[in-house]
Amino acid sequence: MNSIIDIKSFINGFFKRKGAYILFSIIFNKVITFTLSFYVIHQLATQEFGNISYAYNIISFIVPFMGFGIYQSLGRFGPISKSQQNKNQLFKFVFYRGIAASVIIIGVVFLLSGLITSTLPKSQSYLIWISFLVLSLFIFETIKIYYRIYGLNKFFAYLEISHSILLLISGVVLTYFFDGLGYISALLISPLLISLYLLLKHKILSKTGANNFSKEEKSTFWKYGFFTSLGGLTSKLLFTIDILMIGFLINSEADVAHNVALYKVASIIPFSLLFIPSGFIQTDIIKLTQEYQNKTFLKKYIVNYMKVFAIVSIIIAFGLSFFSEFIMSMFGSEYQSASNLIPVFSVGIIGAFVFRNLFGNLMDAIGWAKVSAITSSAALILDIILNYFLVGKYGIIGAAYSTSILLWVSGLALFLIFIKYLKSLD
Repeated sequence: MNSIIDIKSFINGFFKRKGAYILFSIIFNKVITFTLSFYVIHQLATQEFGNISYAYNIISFIVPFMGFGIYQSLGRFGPISKSQQNKNQLFKFVFYRGIAASVIIIGVVFLLSGLITSTLPKSQSYLIWISFLVLSLFIFETIKIYYRIYGLNKFFAYLEISHSILLLISGVVLTYFFDGLGYISALLISPLLISLYLLLKHKILSKTGANNFSKEEKSTFWKYGFFTSLGGLTSKLLFTIDILMIGFLINSEADVAHNVALYKVASIIPFSLLFIPSGFIQTDIIKLTQEYQNKTFLKKYIVNYMKVFAIVSIIIAFGLSFFSEFIMSMFGSEYQSASNLIPVFSVGIIGAFVFRNLFGNLMDAIGWAKVSAITSSAALILDIILNYFLVGKYGIIGAAYSTSILLWVSGLALFLIFIKYLKSLD
């Protein structure tokens, strides 16, 4: 009986903190993203979609490192800053230095693009264009974090919804007229336009003068951001290394593009559903950061979270497995052969829902970014090893096996580390 009451209180607290707005905005974003992906998949030839997916996945694991990760410091140190002036100074410090760092990253990608896409040369031009996503997303994410540190969850949700609508409209129009490059252009301009509008309307950058942070504080911001992004980068690779390994282990260029497309499509819905636990954490991450030394609060939150998402994830896993053939048929008959990947992904989703999402975010909330990065790096090394053997032996379903195993292993490792942190609060 007490468990039911605790779960009910946990869910009610989520709604009181405007969590419904955030969850709706994430659902809306996922629906829009899926709709646009569905449209693009049917609009583009399989070969072109495979080339774009290959390039996009390369950039997707660089994106967590945008701005050399300094934007992450705004989310960690902003909530515990003592004054509004200090929060604004931190935003300005992060914003300008992060833009410079993002430009450097884009330049490196440009110089190495030929080498990076050597197994799929036709994706090089797409990679160069998509690399600018590092800059546009850095600006957008930094602005979103700025509003979050003031507890404006509702406004944050409106930003997500506005971006999604703009992305859909520009994506459909530009893809129709300019094919793959049109789709990439929509990805780039939609977050940038929203960001420029907010900067001009609210004049965030003119609200305060120069910062008065000490060298030690500045160093702390960079170090925290670096290790948080390193953890995010390695975590992202757990979802993308499989596609890169498919490209590395399959010799024929045509077969690589075809298999990448099959794998990408099969993973769209299962991994998109990670928005559900992410919505809860995004709502509460500021509160969790502020209460990072409150053992009673943290323990209660963890127990209730795990009760809720153990049930939710198991139901979703069974549903995905049962409807796997129908899901793949929606994308076209050429993708139905990959329906056996979805049940494998479903097993991994349970581990991601219950352990990895929660404890990965808690590591950042308590300031253990370096520990999280080390854990994720170890998981990545294991992922590469598993992919090498499993993809080589079983093909693309071997990549799915590897991803699902690592979602469980990394999640459980983070859980055990956080238990150690809770004991240190005694």
